[in-house]
Amino acid sequence: MNIHKSIVLQVDYNNKGYFMSTPIGTTTGSSSCSHLEDKKYLMSEKKRTSHFRYVPIAIGGVSIFQILLHINATASFNRHLRFEPTKRLELWRYVTYMFVHDDWSHLVLNVFIQCVFATLLELNQGRLKILTIYILGGLNGVLGAACLHPDLIVGASAGGYALLSANMADLILNFETIPYKIYRTISICILILFDIIYDVTHVAVKQEPLVSWQAHFFGGLTGILLGFVVFNSEEYCKLRRIYFWIGSIFYLMLLLCFIVLLVQIERCPQNDQHRTHSGRKYFIYLC
Repeated sequence: MNIHKSIVLQVDYNNKGYFMSTPIGTTTGSSSCSHLEDKKYLMSEKKRTSHFRYVPIAIGGVSIFQILLHINATASFNRHLRFEPTKRLELWRYVTYMFVHDDWSHLVLNVFIQCVFATLLELNQGRLKILTIYILGGLNGVLGAACLHPDLIVGASAGGYALLSANMADLILNFETIPYKIYRTISICILILFDIIYDVTHVAVKQEPLVSWQAHFFGGLTGILLGFVVFNSEEYCKLRRIYFWIGSIFYLMLLLCFIVLLVQIERCPQNDQHRTHSGRKYFIYLC
């Protein structure tokens, strides 16, 4: 890039291809033809890079890692990553279970869901925030499942549900300025309703593989609570501070309850904790 075009890029503060203001001492050229060329250059650069703005880099990177792990990892290696209720003290399992999937259909569905929900969130709120919500959503999802119905759990849908509900937090905080708000709201409501019907039907019929609705529920709850805490509001929101404190207090209460319950469960005598261990079939829950 030559010096002249570099100056033009600096002057074009609003990144729309035309000048809003010119810094003192900056020369942008006097020829209208030169201005036209610079404008065309800026517009072509913007058009070339605009497509990449919608690529969910953070969640996309996680998805690629999950695919590579599914291709290369052995069954014995996956057993060290999945969540097992009898190995609660192996703390890495509360996160690494998200990278293990039962089969290709399970993996593809989760990767598709998390990438779709992360696209607009990463664009509006930043990659680090979305990655944090994804990981903590998965963490709280498996904590809730471990407290309510401890069993083997694999899959990343708790993180996917965290991203789904985080879209709701984004809509609430930025409803006046966010694009396609009606379509996004309707889409999210339809997806939530469909999944509730599917989970209830699946659990009622006792089909296998079993679905860990606890992980889905607490992952989704974590997403909206953390969204209220970490998301920015593009326009001043009178209730912004209230949302922040609601999200912070309820998230910390939820996490504290999980920790207390898990400590209590761990302190239970082994024979009381698993009365039917010898005659019971253990399921792998997909989430």
